Amino acid sequence: MKFNQSEISDIIQLAWDDQTDFSHITKIYEINEGDVKKIMKNNIKRKSYEIWRKRISQRSAQKTQLKGKTHV
Repeated sequence: MKFNQSEISDIIQLAWDDQTDFSHITKIYEINEGDVKKIMKNNIKRKSYEIWRKRISQRSAQKTQLKGKTHV
């Protein structure tokens, strides 16, 4: 997992985007969710990382709730 600064910036930008899913980043850069989290943790400020993690965990919870609802 060796990326240049431009690729790291692109991964961070994609990860910050609420419309981008981890699977999209995986397709482009062939890295998993854990790798994205490591890149984020190592390349952005600690507080920014904590805010991002909170946002993505909330987003994951919302998706889980939506999948659980049945459409009548």
